[in-house]
Amino acid sequence: MEPTLPVALRAHVVLLSASVAVLAAACLCIVPLLRVPLSDSGTFELRAAVFGMAVLGMLYVRHKASHAFKAALQDRQISLSDVNANGVSIADECPCAWLVQMYAELCPAAARRQIMSR
Repeated sequence: MEPTLPVALRAHVVLLSASVAVLAAACLCIVPLLRVPLSDSGTFELRAAVFGMAVLGMLYVRHKASHAFKAALQDRQISLSDVNANGVSIADECPCAWLVQMYAELCPAAARRQIMSR
């Protein structure tokens, strides 16, 4: 089984990258409506604001993942497994399996501890 720190770091990098990509796509849709030339990369403040919004989006998804994990734990849809790198097995009928998986990768030690204490 992989150590938990590399799994958690990789999951955080993927989540932040996805947040930035979604925000950049939204900006590319909005910029033509505002008639701002795409060659203008913006000021440092604008870039910092975009990055800050991406971090807020990441924190929101993390919060939703935590709630989905707790709901799946309460419904007994997750268990420990040595097959996955994060050590969690999710039932096929779990409605938010991808969020549960994300939480298990973002916080692998906490996820295993919560499952074992149930």
